[in-house]
Amino acid sequence: METIRRTLLIEPYGYVRERFEPDARVAIYAGKTIKWRLAEHEQVFDIVHPVDETFSHLADVDFEDVKARISANIPLFYRWMGESDTYEDNQRSFLIFVLRLTEVLRRLGVAHAIFFTGVAHHVEYTLIEIACRLANAKQVFLYPMPFGAGGRLLPVVQTNSIKDREFLGLELSGVDFRDDVIAYRDNYLARGVPKQNERIGGPAVSRSYAYFKLAEREARQRAKKIVRKQPAVPHLIDRRRGYGLSAMSRVINRQKYALDYYSSKAISNEEAERLIARENPLPLLYAHYQPEASTFPEGGLFSDHLDVVLAIRRAGYSGKILYKEHPGSWIYYSKITGFSLVGIARSVEYYHQLEALGCVFLQPRFRPGDAMMRQVLPVTITGSIAVERSLTGWRTCCAGVPWFKHAPGVTGIDDCFGPDGIFYDPEKWRTGEHEGIDWFAEHLSRKTVTNYPGIGTGVASTSESDKQEFLGELRLMIDALASSVQPNETDALPQAGAV
Repeated sequence: METIRRTLLIEPYGYVRERFEPDARVAIYAGKTIKWRLAEHEQVFDIVHPVDETFSHLADVDFEDVKARISANIPLFYRWMGESDTYEDNQRSFLIFVLRLTEVLRRLGVAHAIFFTGVAHHVEYTLIEIACRLANAKQVFLYPMPFGAGGRLLPVVQTNSIKDREFLGLELSGVDFRDDVIAYRDNYLARGVPKQNERIGGPAVSRSYAYFKLAEREARQRAKKIVRKQPAVPHLIDRRRGYGLSAMSRVINRQKYALDYYSSKAISNEEAERLIARENPLPLLYAHYQPEASTFPEGGLFSDHLDVVLAIRRAGYSGKILYKEHPGSWIYYSKITGFSLVGIARSVEYYHQLEALGCVFLQPRFRPGDAMMRQVLPVTITGSIAVERSLTGWRTCCAGVPWFKHAPGVTGIDDCFGPDGIFYDPEKWRTGEHEGIDWFAEHLSRKTVTNYPGIGTGVASTSESDKQEFLGELRLMIDALASSVQPNETDALPQAGAV
């Protein structure tokens, strides 16, 4: 008989699961199990531990390659795992988890997996992503767009890694993006900040407030232990612990000392303007920190700004490099992500290294005026500065692999700073005045879904019409994915490894 090439929903919301669980073309991953239903038949595959037959189905899998893929996620593990002494044990457990999940994905004939997030930014999601690659299942992510007041989600798809990520390109709605893209450009030209950015100020940038939240967290954890016995956690993925009291205190203090040092060394805006006028053109590195998303995994090979500086030097550039720390680095506790953990990637030694490599620190809110457009070339890993400049007809050096990597003006380090790089000829910094607007409007219009769940914002909609719109657009996506692949021929229903 024929087995449908299925779409796997990764930890879908309850209302999504209720709507799609009866669909034989859909399987559900949740709670370390995969469930698939066909009429009265329900198969439940346990992913927590392998069964005897698992490895006989994986004869073609290179275990060393899998281990290397897991190890490549170390920058993200630093963000979420505070116990470095458990990394070796964790990675072997992660290996077994990936192999078991790969075997089940192959057995079920999964062709696509839909993640309800913009990138694989948690430990478990990175492991699922690796298993999907090994099982030749494409990974679809719902990436929150910076354009528009309500926010929309752009489905992006990748096969082997985030480096080959592309727009899914399906027409899923009637929403046109041109006006929103133009409004985003106009806001930038008016020297405004993106409207969907988190506010930087108030308690978020107070170290005292961070210590208050830390004490609150510890008190809650102790109260839970006293009030009720915690249930056993079945898998090492969920047993891993984050940063404890002493470790978090060190991270907060390291962030404070590092940024104090940076502030003491940052030149004034007036000095910066004189330096630029004297030595232009100069690269200006826009630093930002978000290791669970924009710096990594979207940074690709570049999860650290020291790596970016070294790559610029390796490409051949030997002059000064302006370095501007993002104002968000002063956030200690975010209302969206909690403790920012900037202190695991910023230290006094970090800034010493940048200085030794010829970096000059700028004020965090320094912004070159229009007259400097031909004097400084912005460099970023995946920052929104590249989107803003694309919309205004300017090039930006972008080291990472952001969702907009093919937009007009987004250029890699070697093309910018190599022997014949565009950096050395400011006349090449310009692109067509309307190319960026046309590109974003064309690639986003009618190809997004409503952000009813609040992905990337932490604030879900309460509108029933938004909910039904989201479910309807998700249905269109699943229908299109199902029709894009051919069924596999099998002898019988797939058999579960554990029920």
